[in-house]
This record gives sequence, C-alpha cells and structure tokens, in this order.
Amino acid sequence: MTARVCCSLISALLCLSVFWNTRDAEGAARVSTKKPGSCPKPVGAGVCAEMCSGDSSCPKKQKCCSNGCGHQCMAPYQEKPGMCPSKNLKIGVCAELCSCDSNCPNNQKCCSNGCGHQCMPPHTAEKPGSCPKPIGAGACAEMCSGDSSCPNNQKCCSNGCGRQCMAPYKEKPGVCPRTTPRMKGVCAERCSHDGDCPNDEKCCSNGCGHQCTPLPKEKPGVCPMTLAGLRGSCEELCVSDFDCPRNEKCCSSICGGRLCTPAS
Repeated sequence: MTARVCCSLISALLCLSVFWNTRDAEGAARVSTKKPGSCPKPVGAGVCAEMCSGDSSCPKKQKCCSNGCGHQCMAPYQEKPGMCPSKNLKIGVCAELCSCDSNCPNNQKCCSNGCGHQCMPPHTAEKPGSCPKPIGAGACAEMCSGDSSCPNNQKCCSNGCGRQCMAPYKEKPGVCPRTTPRMKGVCAERCSHDGDCPNDEKCCSNGCGHQCTPLPKEKPGVCPMTLAGLRGSCEELCVSDFDCPRNEKCCSSICGGRLCTPAS
C-alpha cells in the first residue's frame, strides 16, 4: 500500500514538472515572438477592451499596443522623413490631435502648432528662384503646401489670396523700350515681371502702367568708333535702337552716356 502511494506521488510530481516546464517554454516562446519597433503613444482613450494578447496575435508588422484604456493591434511607431515646419507667431488648436508621425496620413508629420500637436506637411528644401509678385487676387485656396508639392521647378507662391504652384520669376534678356512724356498707355498693371509674358516679351512700363511688350529688334549696321576728341553726351538719351529715328542707332559715348548716332 505504501509503495503504491509513493508511486502515485512520484507520478504526480513528474506530471507537475512536465506541466511547468511546458508553461515556461510557452512563455519563453511568447517573449521571443515580440515584433520589432515601438508602440505609438496613445492619443486620448480608445476602446476599453483587450483586442489582442501579444504581438503574435496581430497581423503582419502590427504590435499589440495600449490605446489608452485597452489593447489593440497597431502599426509600430516610425518617424517619417523631413522636418516639422518652424513655429510661426500663430497659435493653433490647443489639443493633442496626434502623438507621433504614424498617426498622420501620407507624408505628413506630427508637429507642434504652438500650443498642441497636429498633422502637418513636412518642411522641405526651398527650390531656387523667387516667386512672382501677385497681380490682383487669385483663388482663395491652399493648392500647395510647399515647393516640394509643386512639379518640376515650380514654386508654391501666393496668388494674392491663397497659394498655388507657379513658375519662378526669371528676367528675360533685353531692354524695355524707353518711355517718353507723350507716351501713355493703359493705366493698369497687366504684368508684374517678365515671367508673366509669353515668348520673348518683357513686362515694360507703358508710361502709366505695365504690360507685356515685344522687344524691338536691333537695327542693322554698327555704331561708329567715337573719336578721342569727341566726348559726346554724358546723358542716357536712348536705351535701344528703336528710341532713335530712321536708321540711327543707340550708341555709347566716351563720356559714358548713350545717344542716337547714324550707323556706319
């Protein structure tokens, strides 16, 4: 009888030993299946339910993370490339609308708005060139968020009310025709720079406003060589050949001015 009791006790102890060893192995396996990455910081409180028990119960790369009250499968925190825009003087909504970049759609980042945090497009390097000066007021809509959201070499510029992609300002070669007191065009700003004008036209003064003006072609012939004793005028009496009558050309004098001279 005693021997039978001893065998029973030994069998029970062996079973317990196997059970605890199995539990330890399962626990070790559970620890080893922890997925890489960190859980995002909870924004407020989510559903108060345990919708996962560990990373292994979540699909793909998702992890079992706290939602502020319970646990659920979430994509691991991953910082997106780019920098947050510099803080301006305006203060945004005093609320934590995001806690990390993974809370934000597309390429947006979780950035400070001066009081809380919200999703914003990242600040990227500015493209070369200058934005054209707005002519009047365009559409009151934010059609771009920065130069990076514009195609090719276009920049995100003010249109007088909102922002839109525009070609950068670039001055065209050549000189605008000279205006005279008798010359007076439409008193309206129909252009603000050469980039507003088609082909090789330039944005020139018409005596009252500005408009796109075709550049006059240079007259045939060459300016005569100025003799050393003939200093000529020191004033700018002309800008281009077409400021001069007939076949005369706008030529430089020794003095440094420009005057109309018969071509040679």
